[in-house]
Amino acid sequence: MLAHDGAKHPKKIKGNCLVEYKYDGVRVIAIVKKNKATLYSRNGKVFNNFPHIEDALSKSEFNNLVLDGEIMSDDFQALMKQVYRKSGAETDDAYLALFDLLPLDEFNNGKSKLNTLERKKQLDKLSESFQSCIKLVDYVILNFDDESGNDTFTKMNKEALDKGYEGLMIKPSENYYESKRSHAWLKIKPFIEVTLKIISIQEGTGKHEGKLGAFQVEGTDDGKFFSLSVGSGLTDEDRDKFWESRDKLIGMLVEIRADAITQSIEGEHYSLRFPRFKSFRGFKKDEKI
Repeated sequence: MLAHDGAKHPKKIKGNCLVEYKYDGVRVIAIVKKNKATLYSRNGKVFNNFPHIEDALSKSEFNNLVLDGEIMSDDFQALMKQVYRKSGAETDDAYLALFDLLPLDEFNNGKSKLNTLERKKQLDKLSESFQSCIKLVDYVILNFDDESGNDTFTKMNKEALDKGYEGLMIKPSENYYESKRSHAWLKIKPFIEVTLKIISIQEGTGKHEGKLGAFQVEGTDDGKFFSLSVGSGLTDEDRDKFWESRDKLIGMLVEIRADAITQSIEGEHYSLRFPRFKSFRGFKKDEKI
């Protein structure tokens, strides 16, 4: 099952819903048959680089179940480099964070017989047999028709980025798992904004040749030093106009919107996940307003 954007469907967020932090990992569907677990990507590709997770699920008590979750590690960027390595993958620190399950025949039929809360209770009970590399995604039940429920959700939404999550998942408690994109899951992805200085301007390639390709930006925001390239969020008109004025833009401050803060592999600076240009900030070099 895939989620819809909750921001586009606010009327669907009502009554009692399960709310989870949205983990930032690799989506995995684990199918267990004849005491053997196989891990699949959301597109059906087999993952072979997590044998310790396969072994942990290759048990009779998990037979004919589909377990849905995210493979996680302490370093997302390092994890992504290991996922499809043909040999020598180092994934011992990876674990599977589970948020749903259903019988294999229901998965193949395209819909569960149990609702969201009932499936969670089954998963909670099954977790008694989990090894340390299998964990549950925590959840709370909030009533979105109640002021206190909305207040708690607002607090969780603000904390999501600070805790390193992608956002929040909202799952109406009476809905069912469907093998498609469904309103039974709604994702809320908060964003962050930082203001950084343009230190150089890169020409585009391909259709953007002779136009602005990206800004190289640096600076300190909220005590963190950032260094990254920003090429998204620009219209074709922006690319033409900014390229013509490129010499005047060096030193200008730009506001950048992104999904999350990341750290370079070397640990020397911070970067941003999916950065996109929002606007210039100030009208003079180094002016921060």
